Amino acid sequence: MSVRRPLLYPGLMFVAFSWAMNTVLVKYAFASVDPLAFTGLRFLAMTPLAFLLARSMHQAIRFRARDLPLLIGCGACGYGLYQYFWVFGLANTSAFASSLLASLSPLLTLAIVAFSGQERVHAGRWLGAAVALFGVVVFEGAFSGHLTFRPGDALTFCAAAIFAIFNVLSAKLLGRYTPLGLVAITMTIGTLILLPGALPRMVHQNYAALPAVDWWIFAYSVVFPIVLTFPIWSWGISVLGAGRASLFQFSVPVLAGLLSIAILRSRIEIHQVLGTAVCIGGMAISQWLGKFSLTDIWAERTVSLK
Repeated sequence: MSVRRPLLYPGLMFVAFSWAMNTVLVKYAFASVDPLAFTGLRFLAMTPLAFLLARSMHQAIRFRARDLPLLIGCGACGYGLYQYFWVFGLANTSAFASSLLASLSPLLTLAIVAFSGQERVHAGRWLGAAVALFGVVVFEGAFSGHLTFRPGDALTFCAAAIFAIFNVLSAKLLGRYTPLGLVAITMTIGTLILLPGALPRMVHQNYAALPAVDWWIFAYSVVFPIVLTFPIWSWGISVLGAGRASLFQFSVPVLAGLLSIAILRSRIEIHQVLGTAVCIGGMAISQWLGKFSLTDIWAERTVSLK
């Protein structure tokens, strides 16, 4: 693992970029395709791919009966229940707002692991998280009169809370399961949760009328955001812990904003540039100070001045 660790941070940034791109592209596709039909078809395609990927990497796909409650929780919070809230949230708000509210998940993850005693969350990490979140708020125009709260925003906030639970639950399983094996098992569970609601929409969707670009977006959504990124995300959690790894989600709204400019022809404003700088600064603070207690640092400084 020590040999591969230098690849971890670029890998987590790849995850963030893939998720940001997916948000923008899926928002574009929702103009012509039913959101739940798109999601149901997507997961029917992704689940077999997850098994093939695990087999090709020689990672075991088996589970212990005593882990079933945790596996069901991961399947629901990482895929099934989460997707219901995220998809309908994105369909009823902007890509910018969706990414902003999804970035609350790291703060919720930090709160869960801190108050449950699973990880010691130092003040430096809280400070970095707060600064990064403030940067996202600036980027989204909260201080420029551009921020509005819509029904989709509430749904996306719920999705962020659900994904925070996934971060914590998956951390409990990664010591006993390979990353790809865990993805295959929990994605299957999530697909079973999705299908009852998605199948009626899938049946009534007119696929022949969809433009070719929507099929390219569908292919991207099948391969990149989950199948190629969740194993890396799970690896990040196993190495860094759920709280620290989840901080990389703060870069998703920044990347989604920049991609929206290119793909959705959104205008760039000065507050978006400032928000990007503050957000990246917050992520840097969380990495530099995250393993230290600000109280301890101040105590050492006080002693040195005496």
